[in-house]
Amino acid sequence: MQDKNTYYLGIDIGGSHFAMGVVNADTMSLLTGTVERFPVDSGLSALPVLNQLIRAIKQTITNFQKPIKGIGISVPGPFDYEQGVSYIFGLNKFDSLYGVNIKLFLWSHLQDTLESIEQIAFLNDADSFVLGETYSNNLHSGKVLGVTLGTGIGSGFVVDGKVVTNSDDIPEDGNIYNLPFKGKRVEDWISTQWFLDTFFKTFGESVDNVKQIADRAETSEKARDIFEQYGQHLGEVICSLSGSFKPDALVIGGSISKSYHLFNNAFETCFATPKNIRITKGTANAAIVGAVIHLTIKQNKLSTKRKTEQYVMPMRADESRKDEGYTVYPSFEIATGTVSMGVENLVDELPKEGCILIDGYMGAYWEEFMGQLTAALQKRNVEHVTYDMASAYKDVESIEKMVEPFLGGDDPVFGKIYPGNLKDFFDNQKLNSIQPMEGILNVFYGPGAALSGQKGTIIYIDVPKNEIQFRSRAGQVANLGNVMVEDNKQQYKRMYFIDWQVLNKHKQQLLKDIDFVVDGQFGSDITWCDGDTLRKGLQEMASHAFRPRPWFSPGIWGGDWMKERFGELAQDVPNYAWSFELIAPENGIVISKNGVRLEVSFDFLMFHDNQAILGEAASIFGTEFPIRFDYLDTVNGQNLSLQCHPTVAYMRENFGHTFTQDETYYILDAEPGAKVYLGFNEGVQKEEFRNALEQSHSEAKPMPVEDYVQTFEAKKHDLFLIPNGTVHCSGIGNLVLEISSTPYIFTFKMYDWMRMDLDGKPRPLNIKRGVENLNMECQGDKVQAEYISKPEVLQSGDDWKMIKLPTHPKHFYEIHRYELDSEMTVSTNGQCHILNLVEGTKINVMANGRSMDVHYAETFVVPAAAGSYTIKNLGTGTAKVVQSNVKPEISKTGL
Repeated sequence: MQDKNTYYLGIDIGGSHFAMGVVNADTMSLLTGTVERFPVDSGLSALPVLNQLIRAIKQTITNFQKPIKGIGISVPGPFDYEQGVSYIFGLNKFDSLYGVNIKLFLWSHLQDTLESIEQIAFLNDADSFVLGETYSNNLHSGKVLGVTLGTGIGSGFVVDGKVVTNSDDIPEDGNIYNLPFKGKRVEDWISTQWFLDTFFKTFGESVDNVKQIADRAETSEKARDIFEQYGQHLGEVICSLSGSFKPDALVIGGSISKSYHLFNNAFETCFATPKNIRITKGTANAAIVGAVIHLTIKQNKLSTKRKTEQYVMPMRADESRKDEGYTVYPSFEIATGTVSMGVENLVDELPKEGCILIDGYMGAYWEEFMGQLTAALQKRNVEHVTYDMASAYKDVESIEKMVEPFLGGDDPVFGKIYPGNLKDFFDNQKLNSIQPMEGILNVFYGPGAALSGQKGTIIYIDVPKNEIQFRSRAGQVANLGNVMVEDNKQQYKRMYFIDWQVLNKHKQQLLKDIDFVVDGQFGSDITWCDGDTLRKGLQEMASHAFRPRPWFSPGIWGGDWMKERFGELAQDVPNYAWSFELIAPENGIVISKNGVRLEVSFDFLMFHDNQAILGEAASIFGTEFPIRFDYLDTVNGQNLSLQCHPTVAYMRENFGHTFTQDETYYILDAEPGAKVYLGFNEGVQKEEFRNALEQSHSEAKPMPVEDYVQTFEAKKHDLFLIPNGTVHCSGIGNLVLEISSTPYIFTFKMYDWMRMDLDGKPRPLNIKRGVENLNMECQGDKVQAEYISKPEVLQSGDDWKMIKLPTHPKHFYEIHRYELDSEMTVSTNGQCHILNLVEGTKINVMANGRSMDVHYAETFVVPAAAGSYTIKNLGTGTAKVVQSNVKPEISKTGL
C-alpha cells in the first residue's frame, strides 16, 4: 500500500554529536526507530564538520528509504537562523563555522533530495526543544516557557504554538543566560561550571560532571544542598520572568533535568501558586520535532490555519481499507455525473464574461481560493474584476446591536436562535454602489454573493462544520459582518445561534440554483461538481442506505476506546471524548465518483427532499433532522459532568428551539465496574441538592455525589433513559452510544469533579439553569422502574429477533434492536431509520436495490423512501443492530 504520509528530517546539533530522526508531519510524531546520534569533533575545521553533517543526513535518508519533504535543524546560538549563518565563536565548539552559511552548503549537497532551499530551516536549540515539548504535551494554546539545563542555560518562549523571540514581556532574542543575576549573569549561577566550582568549595575535591555530584547527593545532605541552591537560583530567575511573561506551563530539559528530583522542592517553593511543570523525557528528541514543526509552519500555511491534530479528509478514497473495519471517511458513490479536482478544471467550465457569484459558508479560505481562481483566469487572458461581498456589510456597530439580544449576555455557552436572514447583515446602499462592468467577467465572492442583485453563474463553497471549528481555534475565522471574536468558545456560540442559522436558510434558498458546488476543506486544493450532479446525487442518497461522515473531538473526560479501534483517526491526541456519528447540524455527507470525494453539509440532503428522508415525520420536523447518534468515550477516561437538559418549555422560551435535548445512553461497551449516574436517591430535596452544588462550587471542594444521585452498573446493551430534567452522568469505563433528539449543546453542567478543561480553564457550570429544570420525581425505586429500559421481543424467526427497547413517554423516538444470525428484512413504515452495528463484525444492508457494507460501531441511515431494507450478517456469531426512529404516533399528534 502506498504510504501517503509526509516526512521531514529533524536534526539537533549538539557540541559533541548530531542527533537526527524522521518526523511524520501528518501526526507530528518522531519515528523513534530512525533516531541516530552521530559523533562529531566540533573542534575540527569547517569542511570536515560540514562533511560529517552531510554524510549523517544522507545515511539517515538512505536508511529511511522514503521521500523527505524538508529538513528542520535545531542549533545553538549565536546564529542567524533566518539565513542559516553561524555566529558561534569562543565557546570551544564549532568555532570554525563562524560566518559559514550552512543552509547554502546543505542545499548545494542535497539538491537530489530537496526541491528548493526553502525546505531547510533553522531554529535555536532551546526554542526547538520548547516547541517540540509544547506539541507533545498538547500545550498548543497559551504561553510556554522552557529552559534547557546543561553546560549553561538555554531558554525558549512559545505563545499559542509559535516561538516568540521579540516581545515586550521576554528578554532580547528570548535569551536569559546573560541576564543580570546576583551581581553576575544568570549562567554564572545556573551552569555545569557553577556545580563543579561549588562542589569543590564544599568538599575540597574535584569531579568531572554533574552526574557524579547527583550520585553523591543520593546519600549526602551536603551534596543535596548544592542541588537545592541550584533549584533556588533557577526558581528566582523563572519567577522574575514569570512576572512579565506569565507562562501557563514550564518545560524543563537538558542533562541536569534528569536530576530534577534533587532540586524540585527548592525550585517549586519559589512560586506563590503551583505551576504546570513538565520535565522532558528526551531533550534531543523534542528539539528534533520542534525544528520540524518550525519548518512546517514556515512552509505550509494550512498548518497555521487550523488548530487540531485531526486530519483533513483525503480527497480520494482508499480502496485498500474496504475490509479494515470502521472507516472515518465513508462516501456514497453516485451513479451519474462527475466529481472533479482542482481550480484549473473548474475555471475551464466558467463563462468568460458576465457575472460569477461565488457564494458559500463562513470559514472558507476565500483569499486563497480567489488567488488561485484569478490566477487561472489571468492565464487564460480573461479580463475580470473581483468584488468582495464583505465591502457591503453593515458597519460592525450596527451588526453588534442587531445580534446582541440573541447572544445571551455574559452566559459563556447559551444564546437564542436568531430568527432573521443573511440579508440582514448587508447594507443595501453599499450593495447598490457596486456596479459591474459590461464586456468583462465580474466576480462577486463571499457569503451572500447571490444577494448582490446580479445574475450569473453561482458557485457555492461549502466547508464542514468541524473544519470551521478547527480554523476558528486557529484564529482564522471571522463571524458574519467581519466581526472578530478572539475567544473561540464565544465565537462558537455566535456561530451556533446567529451565523449558522442565517447561512443555512440562505443555502436552502440557493440549492436549486447552484451551478457548481465546491468542497472547501482541503486548503490549497478543491474538489467540485456541477449543480445537477449534486442534486441528482442527493436524490439518489434520499432513497438508499448511506453513512454520514463522522468526526471526533477530544475532551477532558475522554477515553481511548475509539482511539484504539478506529484506525484512520489521528493518534497524537490526548483522547477522544466524542464522535459526532450523526449530529445533523454539524455532520456532512460525502458523495464520490471514481473515488474522488466531495463533502457537503447534511442539511443539503434535508433541503433537497426532507419528505424522502423523514417520511411521515417531515410534517412535524420540516427540514430539521430529529435524531442524533454520537459516542461518549470514558474508557480509561473520566466521569462526564453531572448534568441535566432543559424542559421543552424552557428550551423554547430561552433558546428558541422547538424541541429539547432528550437523551438515552445505549451501552455499546463497558469495562468491569463501569456505572451510570441516574436519578436521585429517595428523599433528596431540590434545595438540599442546590445547596450542596453551590457550596462545592464556592468553596472549591469535592461534593459527595453518591449521597444524592443513584448509580447503576453499566453492561453491554443496557439502555438508560434520560428525558429532559433527569440528573445523569456517564461514569468511567463506558463507550456510550448516545441516541438522542438532535439538539446537542444544551447540557446544564451542575458538578464537574473540580477539574479544568483541556485549555486549562474551568469548564463553565450552569447550576442555576440545571436546578430550575430538574425533575425531582426521578428518584428512589422509580428510577429502576421507569428510567432503565426493559427489552421486549416483538417478533422473531428461526434465526432473528426484533426487540423493542422501550423509551420514556417524554421521548418522541423509539428504539429497537435487531438480532440475526443470517438475514432479516425490515420495513421503514414511513419513517427514517438510524442504525448502528452494536455487535458483530460486518453486515450488508440492501435498500432499494443498492447494497452497502457496514462494520462494527458504524452508524448508518435508511431514509423513509427506501420502503424496506434487508440486513445480512457477514460475520460469525449473532449480529446486533440498534435502530431508532420517530414514534409513529408523534407524526399524527405532534410534539
